[in-house]
Amino acid sequence: MNITLSIYFSFSMNSYLIKSFLALVLVSGLSLGSSNGQNFYKEKVPRNNFLQGGIGLGTIYADNAGGIRNLDLLLRPGLSFTYGRKIHKNFDIRANLGYQRYKSQKIDYYSPVVIEIWSGMDQAITSKNNLLYLDVIPSFYLFGSNNHTSRKKINVYGGAGLGLLFNANQTVKKHFSGFSEHREAQVTGYIPFKGGLSYRFDLYTDIAFEGTLMLTFSDNLDGNEGFNRLNDHPLIGQIVIRRYLNPFKSIY
Repeated sequence: MNITLSIYFSFSMNSYLIKSFLALVLVSGLSLGSSNGQNFYKEKVPRNNFLQGGIGLGTIYADNAGGIRNLDLLLRPGLSFTYGRKIHKNFDIRANLGYQRYKSQKIDYYSPVVIEIWSGMDQAITSKNNLLYLDVIPSFYLFGSNNHTSRKKINVYGGAGLGLLFNANQTVKKHFSGFSEHREAQVTGYIPFKGGLSYRFDLYTDIAFEGTLMLTFSDNLDGNEGFNRLNDHPLIGQIVIRRYLNPFKSIY
């Protein structure tokens, strides 16, 4: 009798354990399938909006900046922030806000003859500038994609737009009685030309190198006009990090 009860009890326990194990496997499978289904559905929703931040170095083509042919233009730090939205598999439109610092060559860089010409025309010999710029640029991507998950590992893009630049400068002028400092502020429009090379770091992040040339409508950003044939044009190169935004959350 005892042997029969023991066998029955053992069989019942084994049956219970087997049923419990099968139930656990079934629940885990359903949960995993549901999770995978949710992730699959989530990634099917395109992340068309993105934020990016950049930091780098910039210079300016200006009358007292030095010579481009001699590659002696001074580099100064700058940064930018961008919000963009994809409007086609090959196009996006982005709004850029940035800051760039600039400093001219020192007084002894140019010859005394040039200094005297500038002095007679009341032109600035040196300048320090703080440039704040805002622009809107449609950009074209060489390799298009309908979804953030299908974008290429390496991509090339570029575009042109319209912008507004605020310039706060401090200039030094030479007179018969010596040198004088002046502070001025001005606003001018510009046409930005932007190009970049991007690398897909992960599913939601790109790292890119961007270059921007600003063709301004002013020759007086540096307080000096007419020495060069062209207007004053800032040029900036930056490393940027771009993050594609989840449409259901603010950032991630």
